Amino acid sequence: MCGIAGIIAFNEAGKKKLDKIASVAGLLKHRGPDNQQHCVFEKAAFAHARLSIIDTSAASNQPFMDKNNRYVIVFNGELFNYEELKNELTAKGYSFSTSGDVEVLLNLYIEEKEKCLDRIKGFYAFSVYDLQEEKLFMARDRFGVKPLYYALTNDVLCWSSELRPLQYITGINTINRVSLFTYLQLNYLPGYESMLQNIRRLEPGTYLQLNNNEIQVKKHYSLQLPVQVATTKSPEEKIKELLTESVKLRLVSDVPVGSFLSGGIDSTIITGIAAQLSPSINTFSLGFKDNVYFDETKYAEIAAKTHKTHHHTFQLSNNDLLSELHNFLEAIDEPFADSSALNVYILSKLTKQHVKVVLSGDGADEIFAGYNKHRAEWMIQNRKGFNRMVALLAPLLKIIPQSRSSALFNKFRQLQRYQAGLKSTVKERYWKWASISSEEETQQLLKMNGEEYKTFGQFKQNLLQALDDDFNSFLLTDMQVILPYDMLTKADMMSMAHGLEIRNPFLDHRLVEYAFSLQPSFKINAQEQKLILKKAFKHLLPDELIHRKKHGFEVPLQHWFQNELRADIENKWLNHQFIVEQGIFHPDEIKNIKQQLFSSSPGDAAARVWALIVFNSWWKKHIYKS
Repeated sequence: MCGIAGIIAFNEAGKKKLDKIASVAGLLKHRGPDNQQHCVFEKAAFAHARLSIIDTSAASNQPFMDKNNRYVIVFNGELFNYEELKNELTAKGYSFSTSGDVEVLLNLYIEEKEKCLDRIKGFYAFSVYDLQEEKLFMARDRFGVKPLYYALTNDVLCWSSELRPLQYITGINTINRVSLFTYLQLNYLPGYESMLQNIRRLEPGTYLQLNNNEIQVKKHYSLQLPVQVATTKSPEEKIKELLTESVKLRLVSDVPVGSFLSGGIDSTIITGIAAQLSPSINTFSLGFKDNVYFDETKYAEIAAKTHKTHHHTFQLSNNDLLSELHNFLEAIDEPFADSSALNVYILSKLTKQHVKVVLSGDGADEIFAGYNKHRAEWMIQNRKGFNRMVALLAPLLKIIPQSRSSALFNKFRQLQRYQAGLKSTVKERYWKWASISSEEETQQLLKMNGEEYKTFGQFKQNLLQALDDDFNSFLLTDMQVILPYDMLTKADMMSMAHGLEIRNPFLDHRLVEYAFSLQPSFKINAQEQKLILKKAFKHLLPDELIHRKKHGFEVPLQHWFQNELRADIENKWLNHQFIVEQGIFHPDEIKNIKQQLFSSSPGDAAARVWALIVFNSWWKKHIYKS
């Protein structure tokens, strides 16, 4: 687990930028605090910041070269089946000077080129450069666990685990307004475009090749419906086998491995399996002692007691959370406004004091139908009587106060969103439920021309192209949109701010493929969600956990904005004069959003304001030149 970067120069002007690689290694130090190195060749340069997990010796430091000094690799991630691959390569005549996985990956690429990606069990973002033929290959894992950005100019091709180094190398700082428009609706940015013009993300399951100064980008993995997996075992047996094997692989490490434990179904199952394989494993949970509504630590402690883990509960006050807010905003490399990221940031910071690696339950909701919107979609497809009743309540729902800050008012908010979804196509409904503001509201907020809005429409349709009336396509769209660009981005950005590695057992591709081969009835019905998961692992789930309702991992934004942070909103982040001078947003609409935020019916205003705070904090640091 690391940070990587590289530069390929096309001309003399590009060669002058190669020396910037030394500073880039420093920019990535938080991702790899154990070692930072770089190397410069005539037309190429590479940087690596290392978090030592497998073969912690200096022999596996990177950039790493093969024995003939022809190929150079920088690698971020883990190959969990590296021992098996190493044995195969040894039988073919390869020799090894390290006991780590980076040398295995490099030799596997040399042997099989892009086909090596089919052999990997793990997650990764890496590049290999052939110094002799001046060819570059870079790739990103199947589901997007690890990030990879790249920029192509007349002078260079450069790439990095983060946006910041590419800004530094190229000087690019022009906002992509289509990206900003999307971000303001979703609170995160999906797809291959970044927040900056001409800097792109390599998408999950994709590789890039550079040959004769021309690039080609190709898919190496794509999950498509219908999925068929041959097995003689029952679904419960198969799920149990696949997830247990996945956890076993993800315990491979030369340093201790812990587990996040929220007290929910997913983390409890992962922890339960891990505890069987690694007794007395360390587990970690975060609670809010000032707000019982957001606190779930009692369930985590029940799970920890059940599985006899060495459990750490971090109980935080509002002041504890607020004291980290500045550091959290500093850690955001690209605007990202899922508010639960603050929790992951703090949990990662505290967890890193005990271990370097943790297991997480990310991915289970997307493949086993765990979100509230999955229940809503199932209800729309299967409960016509309930739908008629909600439609009749529409006038009342418009006047009842709505807020995320209490259970009752949040239910009213959800019912109104459900009612709006009833009148929409499945694609329109998906987008509305994924959004915290509508396209109309965002048009009123952001200054954007007609051509940019047209480009957004095409981009949105591409994101939703897999979606139809098949319930599994709803889940697949989550796998392609929410999982890589919200959930996994959050996990990577916040954990790597502290040099902590997160591993996701639910994202073993064999498990994911099998889950998508199952009919929706194995995942959801009128009473429950994640049916097959609960059935397969009932023996690991305490009774207090198995039937309780899912609770989001959120922070009390509404309370903060109406109290401790109100002055900063008015005087700093959304100051009227600043907004006018910035020239990105319509000042009157900013004023309207603030009025809604401070009213008795804020709705989703707190989420919208949070998106603006995160963006403006990032903009002032990385774009604004006073």
